[in-house]
Amino acid sequence: METMPNGKPDEGDAFSPRRVVRNTAVLVTVGAVGELLLARSPAGALSLTAAGVVAMINFRWLEVILHQVVQPGHPRFDGWSVLRILGRLALLAGIFAALLWVPRIDAVAVALGFSTLVVALVIEGLRRARVEGG
Repeated sequence: METMPNGKPDEGDAFSPRRVVRNTAVLVTVGAVGELLLARSPAGALSLTAAGVVAMINFRWLEVILHQVVQPGHPRFDGWSVLRILGRLALLAGIFAALLWVPRIDAVAVALGFSTLVVALVIEGLRRARVEGG
């Protein structure tokens, strides 16, 4: 992998989880600002932001687990992998419990927040198809 002039590795044409998370963060920010400006709903903006952050955390944790478990040779499914899986489930359970018990949470904004990761993955897939010509 080549390095850029700033010393960071060149992500090139390959799928980049870093780029997906960056695009998700941009979409969450734009969505939260839009929610504040258009709907004038701080609770909605906070709901969208929290769901987007949870989606990004889950995506990164899933990436780490997959890199450990799905690898050629000897897969490493250790106690930390189990804790990460349980942590992901607890995080999702927490946000869904908050949807039920906290009346000010905007369910539509939460759905949009989780959707930002899906949109970022679609953007990355389209970018890769355009670069590779597929």
